[in-house]
Amino acid sequence: STRTAILALACFDILSCVLCIPGEILDLRFSHSFTSQSLCKGFRTLTTIVLIASGFTLLTVALDRYQRICNPLHQQLTSKQAAYRVAISCVLATILAVPAAIIYGIAFVQTPRDNFYGMECSTSQSFKNHPLRIAYSAILCVLFLAAFITMIIIYIFIGRQVVKQTQFRHSVQQRKGSIGSFRRHTVGSDNSSDGGHSFSDKLKDSPVLPETIPEDDIPSSIKVPDKPATHTVTRMESRLARKHSVLSRFRKMSHSVDARTRKTTMMLFFITLVFVVSFLPHLVLKAIQAMNKNFVENLSTNGVIFYNIFVRSYFFNTAANAFVYGFCSPKFRNECRILFFKLAFWFKSSTISAKTEDLM
Repeated sequence: STRTAILALACFDILSCVLCIPGEILDLRFSHSFTSQSLCKGFRTLTTIVLIASGFTLLTVALDRYQRICNPLHQQLTSKQAAYRVAISCVLATILAVPAAIIYGIAFVQTPRDNFYGMECSTSQSFKNHPLRIAYSAILCVLFLAAFITMIIIYIFIGRQVVKQTQFRHSVQQRKGSIGSFRRHTVGSDNSSDGGHSFSDKLKDSPVLPETIPEDDIPSSIKVPDKPATHTVTRMESRLARKHSVLSRFRKMSHSVDARTRKTTMMLFFITLVFVVSFLPHLVLKAIQAMNKNFVENLSTNGVIFYNIFVRSYFFNTAANAFVYGFCSPKFRNECRILFFKLAFWFKSSTISAKTEDLM
């Protein structure tokens, strides 16, 4: 399920980098001469779908992490169910993005020259002060805050459970260490008092039946065992050794699975944190703009540049997620290294072949 969610988030990041960010670059490049209504509506709607779907996917990831960490004995989410949740997130995001296709469009904007107006891709001119735009902005803001608060609460519960599990493991290891030292001390004292003989050696040396009993006095119903008691003790010792080996292997596997689960949870928490933090500059600027209608018009040239960058801060997470994967996942780093070497080898081979063709 985690793999499915990470692949979905990676697909959303690719869509943002390949389609949404180039659309924003076009908007900045043609800030006063953007004339394509369909292109404006298209990339604005796609951006809204990708952002909402990413938020819903991260919310389902948080719920899945809570189930795995806090309720590990309950039924867990399968890959198929995770794919269904991602599909539902995409459908809900598409439905919620329908008003964006209506609201966004070409708007007239004042240029630095007097009595000259340009065209930009923004809220359509007919929806500047429309109740639909205000209601839609309020709905998106409420959804973001609700998802944000829910994910904070979920990860607080997860963090508390991880701390409890860590403390429990430490206490168990300390008890195991104290019991082991007590056993070693007891066995050592027994060996020193008995001349260094073990329990099995004692059984070998001790008689099974008294030697003074005459052979005629032994009842015929009593059968002397064919195998000595030392064989039974040896067999019990081997069984205990095998059981101890199986238990130790199971503990190691359980510890590695728990460590991998915690590491994956930490990586997904960082991805969620980056996603939420990347939205904050956008929300702050939009709130200021809602309270002050002439906020953008009163900015200096440098202020407009910084405004245009940070009002699109929700794209920061698409670039930062790759670094989060690389920081938290050694497998991702190795795969990137292999891909880099393959690309470098291919580029070098193509350069050599091109030079060879030029010489021929």
